[in-house]
Amino acid sequence: MKSMINFKNQKKYSYPFDYLVIDDCFDTETLDKLLDEWPSDKLAYAGSVMGGRRQISNTGAEQAALGWMGQSAPTWKSFYDYLNTDEMMNKFKKEFQPSLDTWGCTLEEDDSIFGLKMFLHVDWSEAGDGYVREIHADSQKRFVNFLIFFNDKQWDGGDFVIHSSDNIEEFPAPGGNYVKHYTENDAPIHEVVQAKKNRAIFFLSSPNSLHSVSKQENTKEYRKFIYGAYSRRDKMRPVFSNYTNTLKK
Repeated sequence: MKSMINFKNQKKYSYPFDYLVIDDCFDTETLDKLLDEWPSDKLAYAGSVMGGRRQISNTGAEQAALGWMGQSAPTWKSFYDYLNTDEMMNKFKKEFQPSLDTWGCTLEEDDSIFGLKMFLHVDWSEAGDGYVREIHADSQKRFVNFLIFFNDKQWDGGDFVIHSSDNIEEFPAPGGNYVKHYTENDAPIHEVVQAKKNRAIFFLSSPNSLHSVSKQENTKEYRKFIYGAYSRRDKMRPVFSNYTNTLKK
């Protein structure tokens, strides 16, 4: 598999949870093609979610992104196919292996994309004034999540914020689509990773992967990014089984 992501540029962190930051994620030629094919016309008709974000995705009832890629975005289709493999998902299993044991990862050998027990979700998004995400960890079906940014800041805020969970003894056991939100007293800010053109963030969706997005304001150009996740299809089988914070200091 020819690599479309420059993993040689990755910086790996294990605190407060496992994540990678990759600057110059794509080579210049690939990045230019992805930007040329960016679905601004499709997003212009998408409804706003989360206070100021419009998006299309490869999942859900409409699966709007699949038709768009097939018709007019060959570079995006190649990138999507590159991500949508067990080879790529297994790369992250190896990358984050020690923490899979810590958090009681329940994935088995047959939990695969090929075997239709796992799937890749990707959405293409543009964020404007008012977009914000509270402090949370993603849903129980997620294994690895990622963000890739496609333009430099012409707005205030809109950054990926990583939070410490040192003060938390027990994370809420998964239940349906419930997602607990935290305060900064519970989960202080550890680091702010600025939204930056051609920067990617991949992180293990462990119970302690608390993160937020700072409120975006004074937007002169929509913030362009994709969000993605490798997820289990069976929503009732959480990817992780240990919700006790054994890493608490």
